[in-house]
Amino acid sequence: MKMHKVSGLFIALLFVAVQVIVACGKAPQGTSPLGALSEPPQGFRQAAPGMKVRLPQDMGAHPEYRLEWWYLTANLQSPDGKRFGVQWTLFRNGIQPGPYADDQPGWHRNEIWLAHAALSRPNDHRFADRAARGGTGQADVTTQPFSAWIDHWKLESVSDNTWTLRVDGANFRYHLQLAPVLPVVLNGDRGFSAKSAEGGGSMYFSYPLKITGGDIEIDGEKFSVSGQGWFDREWSSQYLRSDEEGWDWMALHLEDGRHLMVFRVRGEEDFYSATLVSEEGRSQSLSMEDFSLEPKEYRSTRLGDVPVTWQLRVPEAAIELQIQSWPGDYWNPGAMRYWEGPVTVSGSHKGEGYLEMTGYER
Repeated sequence: MKMHKVSGLFIALLFVAVQVIVACGKAPQGTSPLGALSEPPQGFRQAAPGMKVRLPQDMGAHPEYRLEWWYLTANLQSPDGKRFGVQWTLFRNGIQPGPYADDQPGWHRNEIWLAHAALSRPNDHRFADRAARGGTGQADVTTQPFSAWIDHWKLESVSDNTWTLRVDGANFRYHLQLAPVLPVVLNGDRGFSAKSAEGGGSMYFSYPLKITGGDIEIDGEKFSVSGQGWFDREWSSQYLRSDEEGWDWMALHLEDGRHLMVFRVRGEEDFYSATLVSEEGRSQSLSMEDFSLEPKEYRSTRLGDVPVTWQLRVPEAAIELQIQSWPGDYWNPGAMRYWEGPVTVSGSHKGEGYLEMTGYER
């Protein structure tokens, strides 16, 4: 047991060292630590317009790309009305580009896996993480059937339209049953999601989710829950340009059955993109001219001031929303600290969702 903890810590430190080396080598002095996500090292492939999403293959890993993730958020409620938020993300980080040969097991495999798990309620945020070296069997992703795991944390399909998510942390746990409720959502240009007007981006698709049941436990108290959520699948070798400092992202579920994913990449010229999903599952990509997203109020936190109230307008869809973060502090600590927490939606439509923000820490 002690050896396992030491190994996990060593892997986490190695991951930090890799990111710092890349960032220092690529980003100009004074830019965000997210500069590590700018120009890819030699040998890695880069996502580009015209590439296509292939399913189920693209639910699996892409070792020829530098960074990818399997990301899930959920807004949950117990029968007596208590509210909870859940986030789970599995990251794969390439040290050297693949594909990796079968004779590269264990510590010879040039990739690192990380996972972040969080459980939130108003004024309370719990976070845990895990790390593994690729090739050890400690973490991986398979496509048929789909399974993404690191140690005993696992997201997997158990039937054609049912997934389960199991996470056990030190002072929280959740076991959930999930169902993708609509066809796959291809964000951006048929799956290529630009992150600036000058180039760079990722391959990016999503599934709106229904959480059909399950339970969470926090400090020994257990709650039955259900709700709705959002699953993202994204991979690339360059997410940001060196002059971009971070992003603001949200996935919203509206009371009329529509879903809305929107993000802003902050830089010398902010870049905006969004996807509107109808109740029937038809998705529409929105350009910077189709909507507006503005921060309205900031909250002072232990790591910096963050925008917690937003105004979002999509005139042609008759959408005018106010997005409000739950009360509290929703920083996820780690090598790259970021805000990840639930939001409520009011205005032309009521709803709920999740807000992620990077680049605001002091």
